[in-house]
Amino acid sequence: MFAVTAWLVRGLQLLVGSTKRGITERAEEMGAENDAIPLAVSSTDFASTDTVNPIREQEPALIRGTRDSRDSPETEEPPQETGSNVTPPQQVPPPLTRSQIWAAIINRNLDHFTYGIMFLFIGIPVYYTTGYAMPVQLTFNVLAYFAAQSLPVRWKQFLHPVLLSSGITIIGIWILGLIRGDNLDEILGAYKTYTTYLDLWHGEKNLPMPGAGDIFGSVLDAAIVSLALPMFQYRKELKSHFIPITIPSVFLAVASLFGYPALCHSIGISAPISLSFSVRSLTLALATPAASNLGGNLNAAAALAIMSGIMGVLIGQRLLRLLKIRPDDYITIGVAMGGNASAIATALLLVSDPRAAALSSLSMSLFGIVTLALTSVPPVVNAIRSLVGL
Repeated sequence: MFAVTAWLVRGLQLLVGSTKRGITERAEEMGAENDAIPLAVSSTDFASTDTVNPIREQEPALIRGTRDSRDSPETEEPPQETGSNVTPPQQVPPPLTRSQIWAAIINRNLDHFTYGIMFLFIGIPVYYTTGYAMPVQLTFNVLAYFAAQSLPVRWKQFLHPVLLSSGITIIGIWILGLIRGDNLDEILGAYKTYTTYLDLWHGEKNLPMPGAGDIFGSVLDAAIVSLALPMFQYRKELKSHFIPITIPSVFLAVASLFGYPALCHSIGISAPISLSFSVRSLTLALATPAASNLGGNLNAAAALAIMSGIMGVLIGQRLLRLLKIRPDDYITIGVAMGGNASAIATALLLVSDPRAAALSSLSMSLFGIVTLALTSVPPVVNAIRSLVGL
């Protein structure tokens, strides 16, 4: 599906002429170059060795035979050295004091120290005295992400921080729960209780206390909204390339809804999980309600959505090079990455190519809106469910 999206975007660009407009925009960003041709060309050969350097003017006192006999060596001033031969003295900064060294260390690792203190002195006491797991699980999850993020860049190509920190978190909170006598189901149930901030805002009663997963889900909503900032910044590019963005996104949504469930069911995957594959390219905030509308497995939908984003980051650039997509073709890169790897790939593009990130955000949003809209129509839902025998 990634290759189909990339080539579809590329073909639409050639059809509507977006490629030429993109080249013009890149040329305008580079600025006007001076292509003026000189009116006259000198025929002087500056590389010739026949010319003689002019005699430098010298001080009379430095020419032999012109020195005044009354001048003695004791009264003679030495010639001044030129500025090019004078070496400036090296300025060595004074050594840092012990307090300055500690201040630099704390400033560089302030987040690590903050969450470490919260984990040791708030999370663990609260968890083992009251049984409320959110503080200890949330701080441990953040510390696990810091540890995964500190790996060398070469390792991150295979061990994505999201995937690695998730594994560390599951193992860590499992060990913490075993010490307390809880099993894995109880531990994971405490991690996400499905009590959102909207439920608390609406004043619903008798709700379980939110878990660490619910807190991260609330932050995720704000993070998704923040992706609108690059879309506003590059709104002109979005208007000029509207067709190459819209048509592939709609096509990808329809093909995913009707293609993945039938394909997965034909190879023996259960019906609920087959339905979850239809929303694998959505961001988690949209994949959950779409899978719920179809009657799919919500846990499988969440895992597929996250893994699709991680795989897009790990192998997306390699696939684009394999498909002969130019690195400066931000339209194809943005739509292909956003439509197949959702928010995780968009976050990567925010660092490497903000303009492609804007197109990726729009493609991801269109893909999610179309998918969620189609899964809200009962006849469409019945048609999709019939593909898996329901």
